[in-house]
Amino acid sequence: MKVVLVHRVLPHWRTPVFRRLAVREGIDFVALHGSDFPDTKTVNGNDLSGFAHRELWTLRLVSRVTDAREITWPLWPGLPVRLWRERPDVILAEGGANLPMVCVLILWARLMRVPVVWWTLGAIPHPGPLSTGQRLFRGLVRFLERQCTTYLGYSSLAREYFEACGYPAERCFIAVNCVDTDAVRERIPAAREPAKELRARLGLDDRRVLLFVGALAPYKRVEDLIDVYARLRDRYPDLALVIVGDGSHRQVLESHARRTGAPDIVFAGEVVEGVAPWFELGDVLVLPGLGGLAISEAMTHGLPIVATLADGCERDLVEEGGNGHLVPPGAPEELEARLEEMLSKPDRLDRMGRHSRRIIDERYDIGSYMEQLVDSLETAVRLGGPR
Repeated sequence: MKVVLVHRVLPHWRTPVFRRLAVREGIDFVALHGSDFPDTKTVNGNDLSGFAHRELWTLRLVSRVTDAREITWPLWPGLPVRLWRERPDVILAEGGANLPMVCVLILWARLMRVPVVWWTLGAIPHPGPLSTGQRLFRGLVRFLERQCTTYLGYSSLAREYFEACGYPAERCFIAVNCVDTDAVRERIPAAREPAKELRARLGLDDRRVLLFVGALAPYKRVEDLIDVYARLRDRYPDLALVIVGDGSHRQVLESHARRTGAPDIVFAGEVVEGVAPWFELGDVLVLPGLGGLAISEAMTHGLPIVATLADGCERDLVEEGGNGHLVPPGAPEELEARLEEMLSKPDRLDRMGRHSRRIIDERYDIGSYMEQLVDSLETAVRLGGPR
């Protein structure tokens, strides 16, 4: 089975999935992708070894959604020719994230009678009414989806979306978004000693650490976490906040920390390779805004989670009161209440952390993820071209 992936770029956090597809028996895998968008998150990983990939000549289009968010659209004039040369049995498409090129891809697939798997997070609930542009965008996405053969979602939120669209259940698959949990498990023993050294170097011995891992961008709402921390540490002097990540919003956050009287926050910067010790020194992972993959990584390290709206995977990974809590976005008071509830009973943190690890080990690891992904591809090939 020749599988061709079409993706804007190949981010470092997805490459483990591509490597696993490349060595899967019966699968000939190649990834088609664009060039980097400098100074954005839309960049290729540094290590693209272990699977075949072709970088397409790229025209870069950036459209602003809000004052805080932009969407990057790569345009690939050579995509139809490249698809013709690859002769795929099935195409794995990135869904609405790359809409201009997905339109071209769907047209090519219909002409060639090649099945397409639509890989998507579904539709994140939107507060308030949609604008005209948003309604048009969603209408176009629905039209393109209906041309596809099977659907692969990030979470049970995507399953609800598929059901609402009326897509047949036998064509819908859910691979709950996660990191390469096998690789994370392997790194943990070697990370414990460096984590102890980090604690000592940063002055965190005997302190409980609230940990944030992710890009420093406005939609991550890290200001909410800083405000909550500044209030909680008055009641819990042993509390510390460590922020792992970088981005255009970092200076704003550092200034905000100083204004709130919490200048002791550790801003670690971006850590890609060697992040395991940072997860090991944490006691609770807190994601006050959009985010997703850090949840499964933290859970593999045995951390409880407090999160808000992510990519939908939080609804599957975080069991309310079991291994953490989910709070509404933009509700720092509730975020504070849930953290205080956990911090007031240290044994609860330990219990929640152990439950996090069980959820990964028993239900949502990279193995179960890959089975759903491969099932969606094989079903698409069996059912044939676009519906």
